Amino acid sequence: MTAWSVPWDLTLRERLALLKEGTHRVAYFAPAPDSGSFRYRCYNMAQALNHGSTAVSASYFYLTDLQHLDNLADFADSLVIFRSPYDTDVDRVITRFRRAGKKVFFDVDDLIFDSRFAPLVTSNLNYKLFGKEIAAWFSFISNVGSALSLCDHVITTNSYIAERVKEFSGLPVSVVPNFINQEQRTISDKLFESRNLRTGPGLSLGYFSGSHSHAKDFAVAEKGVVDFLQETPSSTLTLLGHLDLTDELEKVKTQIVRKPFMNFVELQSAIANVDVSLSPLQSSPFTFSKSELKFFEAAVVGTVTIATPTPVFTQAINHEVSGYLSGASQWSEQLHAIAALTSTQRDSITRAARTSALQNYTGEALATTIEALFFDAK
Repeated sequence: MTAWSVPWDLTLRERLALLKEGTHRVAYFAPAPDSGSFRYRCYNMAQALNHGSTAVSASYFYLTDLQHLDNLADFADSLVIFRSPYDTDVDRVITRFRRAGKKVFFDVDDLIFDSRFAPLVTSNLNYKLFGKEIAAWFSFISNVGSALSLCDHVITTNSYIAERVKEFSGLPVSVVPNFINQEQRTISDKLFESRNLRTGPGLSLGYFSGSHSHAKDFAVAEKGVVDFLQETPSSTLTLLGHLDLTDELEKVKTQIVRKPFMNFVELQSAIANVDVSLSPLQSSPFTFSKSELKFFEAAVVGTVTIATPTPVFTQAINHEVSGYLSGASQWSEQLHAIAALTSTQRDSITRAARTSALQNYTGEALATTIEALFFDAK
C-alpha cells in the first residue's frame, strides 16, 4: 500500500490491549489477516464494537499468535472463529473456551462449509482443479464444516447463507451484513461532497473485480456492456484487477482503461471516478451467497450501481430509485436509461443510495446489532 499503513497491522500486545477490562471481550480468530474477507468480518466488526459499544470490546487474532499466546480464553469472554478449517490448533482454541463456559461463534461469508457445494464453488470461480488439487479443495471445505459444527452459534452475511447453515448444522444463525469501516467512510464523505455529476450520452463505467475468478460473472453483462460502448463512443469502461480481454471486449479496447490492484481506501477513489459501477453475477446458490458490498461501497461515494437481481441486491437496491437491477439481456437497455437521466435525476438516485448505505452498511448503524449477539445469542 502506498504512503498508508495497514490498520490491522498491530503487534500482539497492541491487539490484546483492545480487549478492555469491565467489558464483554470478544476475540475474532482468523487463519491470517487480509484485505478481503478478514477485513469485513473481523477488523470491521472489532472496529464497530470498539467505537460504538460501551459494553463490548473486541480484537482479532491469528493462527501465528498461538505460538506466543498459551490460552486466548484467559483474555476474552467470547470467541468468533472466522472461516477457519478444522485442525488441532483450532480445536484447542475452541475447547479451551468451551471448558471455561464461554460461548464460541463461527463466522462464514461463503458456501465453503458443505462439501456438497464444492463443485459449484469451483465452477463459479472458474477454477480448473485436477487430482490432488480437487482432493485438497474438498478437504478444505469439509474441514471448515467440521470447525463450524463445533461452535455454539453461526454468524453470516445474508439470509440465503443462513438457511444453508441451518440445513447443514442445525445451529442457530444470526445475520450481520458486511459494511464499510471508518477509513472508507472518511474518504467517501470527502469524495461525495466533491463529486461532479456528469450527464450522457456517454458514461464512465467501472468493473472492480479484483481477480480472475470473476470472469464468468462479467460474462453475464459483457455483450450488453459492449453494445452500449459501441453505441456511445464517448463512454469508457474501467477494469480494475485481473480480467482478460475476450474477443467481445477487444471490439471496444480503445474505450477500456486498465487499473491495477489498489488498497481498499484508494479503491473508493477509483469507484468515485466512474458514473456507474457494474455488478453482474451468475445465477447460482454460490452467487446468491455473495454480499451487497459493491452496492454500498459505490453508494457512499455517489456512484450508481447496476447489478444482477440476486436476493441480496434485490433487497439492497430499490430499482430506479437507489440504483438499477438488470437481467442478463437488459444491460445495454439499463445503461442507456442511466445515460438518459438528467443531472437532477441522477443526483436523486445517488443521494437515495448513499442514505441507504449509511443507514444499513456502516459500523455506526450496526454496532448495536453486533453487540447484541454476545448477550442475546442462544
